[in-house]
Amino acid sequence: MALQWDETLVLGIEEIDNQHKAIVEHFGKLSEAAQQGKSKEIVEELAVFLFDYAHMHFTTEDKIMVEYRYPKIDIQRHEHSEFTRDANELKRKIELEGASKQVALEATGKLLRWIINHIRKHDKEMAEYVKECIVLRQKYTN
Repeated sequence: MALQWDETLVLGIEEIDNQHKAIVEHFGKLSEAAQQGKSKEIVEELAVFLFDYAHMHFTTEDKIMVEYRYPKIDIQRHEHSEFTRDANELKRKIELEGASKQVALEATGKLLRWIINHIRKHDKEMAEYVKECIVLRQKYTN
């Protein structure tokens, strides 16, 4: 499935947008490799990326949500925990079973659902809240 970075994924918070671009790029690499029958070669790289990405990206988002007292932080944290669990499980499966085509297909599906469901919905909602807070903060400090 072709998925590329587009306006539906832009949050307007540069640091988070750049991190989201990276995950979309990795999805693209995996998707393209799967179409060419080479997904086994890419899936190990993806597992390492997702493991590192989860820690770095969720720390960034959490810091922002805490700073602006985002009221739905618990929902975000729960979803981040699920993503981290999935990334850890992918890494473990590869260590135990190897980077099979089945593991690659499973990773592709989970990553696509994450991008569509989490980034386009939950992160977008969080970003709108944060941007409103920034505007209000600037209004009342000037």
